[in-house]
Amino acid sequence: MQVFVSEYVCGGGWPDPNLPHSLEREGLAMLRAILSDFARIPDCHVVTTLDHRRPDLNIDGVRVVRVADAIQEQQQFRDLAVQSNVCLVIAPELGNVLYDRCVLAREAGATCVLNPVSETIRQCSDKLELARFLNANDILTIDTSLIGEKCPLSVEDGPVVVKPRYGAGSQDVRTFPNVAAAMEHHAASPKHEFDEMIVQPLVRGTAVSVGVICQPQAHAYEILPIAKQCLSNDGTFAYEGGRIPFAGDHDAAIRRMVEFVCSRLQGLAGYIGFDLVIPDESPQQPLIVEINPRLTTSYLGYRCLTPDNLASRMLDLSSPATPIRWTSNTVEFTPDGEITRLHNFISKSLTAAEVLQ
Repeated sequence: MQVFVSEYVCGGGWPDPNLPHSLEREGLAMLRAILSDFARIPDCHVVTTLDHRRPDLNIDGVRVVRVADAIQEQQQFRDLAVQSNVCLVIAPELGNVLYDRCVLAREAGATCVLNPVSETIRQCSDKLELARFLNANDILTIDTSLIGEKCPLSVEDGPVVVKPRYGAGSQDVRTFPNVAAAMEHHAASPKHEFDEMIVQPLVRGTAVSVGVICQPQAHAYEILPIAKQCLSNDGTFAYEGGRIPFAGDHDAAIRRMVEFVCSRLQGLAGYIGFDLVIPDESPQQPLIVEINPRLTTSYLGYRCLTPDNLASRMLDLSSPATPIRWTSNTVEFTPDGEITRLHNFISKSLTAAEVLQ
């Protein structure tokens, strides 16, 4: 079996000569981790593309195809997607890149794209559309509206967060004291595009995330332990790493919410990540902030907490009836994949539910 892993930013697809630092470091860390895990699967041949400016990956069992520019990368992407048994796409939601790449792989004739179906990717990548979907299904989320349109009462007063409608991570995220200040800033910006920015009330609380591994052939999905997100406090919410597991009082509520959302989304496959906030004022009511229909940086921490190969689970090579074995460790990690702390080691392996108790 051949598995093609495509990471857009470091793999050569990014069209500009300068790579965005945060997307580059997180993309490379995820790429190295998932390539290493696929390469450990018996009889699994792994291939990826790599920007010619990047140093060698030096991962045993992984074939690297160097590309000189985005045009060459796109041709290699098509060819490798068709030649491989499985294709996994890692790309930011910026400008609908993730959606476009998965559509390209499927239209090229890829046998199996290990990502959700295109409609679900489109729905989750569009933060305004996602908010409408969550509201329609009575799922707690943050009030969201296009900047420039009439805002809900929760947004009219107090600090607000403005972010791209189609964004990834903390790219172009800003906090303002009120909607008027946000409008003034964007009106003065030479690049302002009101129809591409959304505004939300600032919800103070604890940022957490949850990974889910989806096994489409078995019609099953596994909810992974809850992670605490470390974000900058300068109003941009820059991702600074995470800690897994997060010991909170609302784990059961979060897991029920994630499970319910998964039951409402169509065609889940591979890995998806949920970002949530536990509000300081109402911690019993966690809110979904975003759904990332792709591999997320938290994968770096999850893979350190189990003797099982999570990439193998994504390929449906393990029975969903056999739960992932989790150690009782706690792991802390940075966005570039450095494990800064791994402690409380006990040799006994635990299920995800036991970790959260």
